[in-house]
Amino acid sequence: MGRWRPGGFGRTLRERARAAARLTGRPDLDTSFEALRRNQAALALAVARLQAPGESDPWDGPVRSRMCTQELCTSATYRTWCERMGRPPLLHRKQWEWVFIADSLQRGGVLRAGSRGLGFGVGREPLASLFAVSGCDLLATDLDPADARAEEWAGTAQHAGALARMHDPAVCDLATFEERVAWRPVDMTRVPHDLEGFDFCWSSCALEHLGSIDAGFAFVDRSLATLRPGGVAVHTTELTLDESAPAITEGPTVLYRRADLEEAAERWRRAGHEVAELALDQGDGLLDWYVDVPPFVLHEPSLRALLAGRMCTSVGLVIRRGDG
Repeated sequence: MGRWRPGGFGRTLRERARAAARLTGRPDLDTSFEALRRNQAALALAVARLQAPGESDPWDGPVRSRMCTQELCTSATYRTWCERMGRPPLLHRKQWEWVFIADSLQRGGVLRAGSRGLGFGVGREPLASLFAVSGCDLLATDLDPADARAEEWAGTAQHAGALARMHDPAVCDLATFEERVAWRPVDMTRVPHDLEGFDFCWSSCALEHLGSIDAGFAFVDRSLATLRPGGVAVHTTELTLDESAPAITEGPTVLYRRADLEEAAERWRRAGHEVAELALDQGDGLLDWYVDVPPFVLHEPSLRALLAGRMCTSVGLVIRRGDG
């Protein structure tokens, strides 16, 4: 299957809608772009389901830093984690991030009873509930509700701002959650120095919203300092697959490139940390080439998304803190 030009897919749908409006003399048909987008998503999903999953589970083997792919999202491991989170398996990169974080922590040997975990920008994701029911003691953090930046995330139902809003009853009973999870407001650009000695930490698609590429990596550096030696950090973020386009290195949402990750990984290794292999294979499933366009809908397939005119996906980093 040939590669689709990033951005071209969305423009093709708009051109179809506008052509229909011109031919029929009905300007209101320009709004049919949304219907065309839904139809295309349904067709892509139906065809993708005809592709048989591989015989081996792609999650098996050593922990890797990797990008979201159709193969990972149609595996037995993926379905098992979705069941534990009380959700049906979706071919969606946001759900993949949650599975990637949980699976990497478990394979890293730190998701176990008695472990101490630290979550950054947790919002209303199910991971705090999942880790609590696994027996971990957690500190879940997010922006202070009084911070002006929290208003934007609250409007999209991604900001929690209080412990009760972080609880997911489909995953963990309230008594267990309240016993094992504490909440604290934390700005990821200024992580307090009294946060230390944790067995693991995580964040899901948050570090790209810290203002710049460098600010995101500075946060990862700081997150490693919150861990005990041997502790594991797992962070997911946005990865652009259109490396020929100008870089977006500053702003409300930055897009990391393969070269950015490779350079940072080498720097962390020089500092004495263990960085899981960067296995950035894009995959060869149909949905590895299907590009979702706004408005994004969680129940529709979305492993690749059009962001700032670029084809992007989610990528996960796994780093074990060294002894330094």
